[in-house]
Amino acid sequence: MHNTFTYRHSDLPPVRPEIKAEIVALGIHADDLILKSQGNYRELQELAETLDNCLNSCELNLNSIRIIADDSPQPAAISMKNLSIEEKRLIYSCSNTNSVLLNLLSEIVGKSPEELASDIAIQASIYQKPVGDNEIEEFIKDVMIPLANKAKDNRQPKGHYVFKQVN
Repeated sequence: MHNTFTYRHSDLPPVRPEIKAEIVALGIHADDLILKSQGNYRELQELAETLDNCLNSCELNLNSIRIIADDSPQPAAISMKNLSIEEKRLIYSCSNTNSVLLNLLSEIVGKSPEELASDIAIQASIYQKPVGDNEIEEFIKDVMIPLANKAKDNRQPKGHYVFKQVN
């Protein structure tokens, strides 16, 4: 998991009292379950697995938080300006192709491009599962990088669209 949250050391939020109370209650409840299950291997095993899963989730969340020293310089924000020209061309090509397709579809079905885009976004949010970081990285490695390399190696491009260059 990548760092989702970044805090300067002095900006770390304090433990909220209601959360602290729930943590204490959870500890007491876990201790009580351990005592009740004493001598019962299967109950203790199931409790240990549950607590282990909780601990793993908590550690994953902890690893998503980056803490930097108060006196460290603010890291530069990554933006489109940081991308190579090949990466910018890929983004442009995909966006422009989507725009052309949306306009063509608009003419075919008789709806405005904005209305179609809204309908498509709604359908995507209903039917598409969230895309994980690994899926994106695999797509970049397996599809986009080979396309960019092929486009870069193509000495006589047939157009400025990636899909035209690789045909």
